[in-house]
Amino acid sequence: MPTITHREYREEDGVEDMTQLEEMHEEGVLLNLRRRFDRQLIYTYIGSILVSVNPYKMYNIYGTDVVLLYKGRALGEHPPHLFAIANAAYSKMMDAKQNQVIIISGESGSGKTEATKLVLRYLAAIHHKSNPMQQILEAAPLLESFGNAKTVRNDNSSRFGKYIEVYLEDGVISGAITSQYLLEKSRIVFQAKDERNYHIFYEMLAGLPSQQKQGFYLQDAETYYYLNQGGDCLIRGKSDADDFRRLLSAMEILHFTPEDQSAIFRVLSSILHLGNVYFQRHE
Repeated sequence: MPTITHREYREEDGVEDMTQLEEMHEEGVLLNLRRRFDRQLIYTYIGSILVSVNPYKMYNIYGTDVVLLYKGRALGEHPPHLFAIANAAYSKMMDAKQNQVIIISGESGSGKTEATKLVLRYLAAIHHKSNPMQQILEAAPLLESFGNAKTVRNDNSSRFGKYIEVYLEDGVISGAITSQYLLEKSRIVFQAKDERNYHIFYEMLAGLPSQQKQGFYLQDAETYYYLNQGGDCLIRGKSDADDFRRLLSAMEILHFTPEDQSAIFRVLSSILHLGNVYFQRHE
C-alpha cells in the first residue's frame, strides 16, 4: 500500500489514491480520473496499483530529474508515477532478494507498449553504466516493427503478447530474455478496412536504398495485395523511412550481420511477391 506522507494536495487535482475516495463506485472513480486527466495528471493509484490514462502524446515527466526524484522513495511519497512502480519493484527485489513482477495490462491503445519501454528506461537510468541495458532497449524498435501494426483503434497496436525477464547481478542489469506469444499471423495475408499489415513491410519499402529495392524487385506499398487491402498505406505522423533507419541501428547494436539483415529483407520481399500470385482455373 502507498505510504501517505504530508504533501500539499489541491482539490482540483482530484484524489491521488482512489482508495481514499469518500464514495467508492464507478462514477466516482471515472470522475476522479477525468478530473486528473484534465489537469494533465495521467497517473492515479488504487492502493499499490497504478492506473494510467493514455494522453496520446508525450509529457515531459520522464527525464533524469524525475528518475532521481523517485529513486529509493516509498510508494506514495511523491505523486503517482510509473517510475514509482518500477522503483518499488526494484527496491523490493533488492531488500527481500526475491524476484518481482510488473504486470502491464489494458485494452488496445491504452499505452502498454510505451509503459513497458518507460519501465525499462527507468531501470537503465538508475544504472546507466550497464552496457546490456542498451541492447535491451534497442530490442524495442525491432519488436515493434515485426509485431506491431495499425488497427482501427491504435496506430501502433502490438499484435502479440510479450514477457520480458530482466536479470540483475548485484542490482545491475546483466541481461534479459523476451518471450513472445500469440502473434496474429493472419494479419500477414489479410487486413480489415483502415488497417495495415505489420510495420516492417512498409518501413522496408520506404527505407531500403533504391539499388537494394531493385535487387529484391520491390515497388511501392500500394502495389502489393498483402499491403493494400486496408486502403491507405500511410499513417499520419509516422515516417516509415525514419523508423526503418532506427530499425537498422537497432539491428547493428544487436549484432545482426549485413548478411543476416539481407536475408531477412529477402524473406520479407518474397512474402510480398507471393501475395501477388494469382491462380486461375484452366478450362
